[in-house]
Amino acid sequence: MNKKVLLLLLVIMTITSCRTSSSGASLTSDTSTPIITTSGENSDSQSENTSEIPRWNGESVRYSAYHISQFGSATPAGVANYNESTDSVSIWNIDASLDNYGGVQTPVLYLDFSKAVIFEMDVIDAYSQYIVKLAVEGELEYYYVLSDDNTPGLISVNVVDSMLSTKYRERNTQPDPGYQNGWKYRNEFKHCTFHILAKGPDGERQTAELNVRHIAIYNNIEAITGIEINSPAIIDNKLSRLVASEPVSLSASIAPSTTDQGVWWVSADENIVTIDEVGIVNFVGVGRTTISAKSRVDQSKIATVAVDVLSGYENISDLKSALASLNYDGNPEDLALFNNLFKTTWAGDMYLQVTLEDAVQFVHPHKEGEIYALINYYSGSWDDPFATARELDGKAYMRLDFVESGVQTVYRNLSGQLFKEDNPEALLAAFAYKSAMFGWQKEPTYIEQGIIIDKNGFPQKYTLDVRAAATMINDFPSTFTDPQYWTIPDRTKQNLDPVIHALSPASLTVENNRLIMKQNKYPEAKYCFGGIVTTSMSYATEGAHMQILLQVDELNKMNDYVKTMWEIKVLYYDSYGQNISPNPLKISSGNEAGFHVIDFYPTYPAFRLYLVVNGSDIGAQFPDATMKIRFLKMYWLV
Repeated sequence: MNKKVLLLLLVIMTITSCRTSSSGASLTSDTSTPIITTSGENSDSQSENTSEIPRWNGESVRYSAYHISQFGSATPAGVANYNESTDSVSIWNIDASLDNYGGVQTPVLYLDFSKAVIFEMDVIDAYSQYIVKLAVEGELEYYYVLSDDNTPGLISVNVVDSMLSTKYRERNTQPDPGYQNGWKYRNEFKHCTFHILAKGPDGERQTAELNVRHIAIYNNIEAITGIEINSPAIIDNKLSRLVASEPVSLSASIAPSTTDQGVWWVSADENIVTIDEVGIVNFVGVGRTTISAKSRVDQSKIATVAVDVLSGYENISDLKSALASLNYDGNPEDLALFNNLFKTTWAGDMYLQVTLEDAVQFVHPHKEGEIYALINYYSGSWDDPFATARELDGKAYMRLDFVESGVQTVYRNLSGQLFKEDNPEALLAAFAYKSAMFGWQKEPTYIEQGIIIDKNGFPQKYTLDVRAAATMINDFPSTFTDPQYWTIPDRTKQNLDPVIHALSPASLTVENNRLIMKQNKYPEAKYCFGGIVTTSMSYATEGAHMQILLQVDELNKMNDYVKTMWEIKVLYYDSYGQNISPNPLKISSGNEAGFHVIDFYPTYPAFRLYLVVNGSDIGAQFPDATMKIRFLKMYWLV
């Protein structure tokens, strides 16, 4: 084709499309015009900081921060501002609506999909996420390349592999790039643009921000098909060494061998092993973890190896002998060795099972992994008979009974001091202490780790995390429906509270001692979510540690791809009760039923919670989104 004719065609190509949902819902077009558009005049110049944007040469292009600031608006719309002092660019959304994202787009690139297409972006930070989409000539909708992410650093992915990844396949993201048969445009040339979008928290209606140093696209790099970690020290995909052993060197081989062999090394727990940029592993602490090698060119290609750092006491007889040899009676002398023994992995069931006595009504026990957490909201008094009846050496104790009786010995690390007790009937955990001035007071937060030897001579370990707390919310199905505690937003009552009653509502019923909460958006609203708001404000110091316990018994779903989510959001107020922002900020969310522990640190002195059932997802909108809740509790950990 004549070059002038081709240039004319590129200039007249335009882009329009519909808006997307705050959670990345599938796009629908209100126009038949393809979405590809030019976003500025191209030039052969490769200058970093000139008004000339580099031209695509058919193989690669690198856009500096300054070049990105000259990009045209994407869909949803946005702008980019260059910061000369940091040589970086800030990408913002323009329309601070519930969609809450937008950005800019690259100039048109003529991509050869018979080869790998690599997208690279050097991210400084994001508020609160970034999204990258691919627009293809002739298509009315966008393909997701990256989303739900705020990882900083150099991000590099194979575009086609990312679009076809399990993440999007399982959510049935639309449009379908070819989940069943592979990329629909493989082996074809297509005019494309990348839309680089900043995304803020869902429903916040505030400016989102993405700060980057550069963006690059490569179409001349061989596609990476796999990666493998190599070392003679690895046996059955596991690296095992004694703690403080000599370092081990790992290497990685990337297939095909003709492609870039660069990798990033990552230790999942640097308290156990560290690994440097050339693959030297140091064994710094007892425990189990993993090491991963990630391709620098295509970070979706990762290899992982298990690491087991041994104490030398994995044999149960050796472990028991070492425990018996330590100094106890409150002595911290052998604490380091005890800690290594506690972290040791041995054969069989390692974790002790205990239950809290029923008489203790001011402690909420729950499991967090292998930790037995006890939230202690005891309210002291001068001469509390309950505490007095359990007094021992100035402290009051609660019983944690062994699920299986017959413990021979318990070895305890209590706040850095070692104790030993033979033939204990139960574990005793302090919940109060006797003050000469104020009487019985709540015991401060502490952690106890211990190893027991059972009646069969077998070791088991436990961790007690006793957390001093004040109760902020303690609600069950009957209180959720009581307007004294929770408010259902109602836009006809905005004269009473223009903030609360502007929110999307939910409908509530109680059945079998469970709250059934269904989204009940207004008919004209686009997104299928709604909720209820705590009627009273909670007050705490800024940055206080709040812990929310949520028991979700059931979440329905539209299909395997579109699932109902629970969300907890917050509305902030100042010390005078004036609303800081009418837009709730997300604290946490999920699409799995079960028991959830959420840590929350308020940034203002007063707040209300907004409990939401959400049927919005990338795949579609689910108007019947419903969840069933057993309880919601919130404690101030003091």
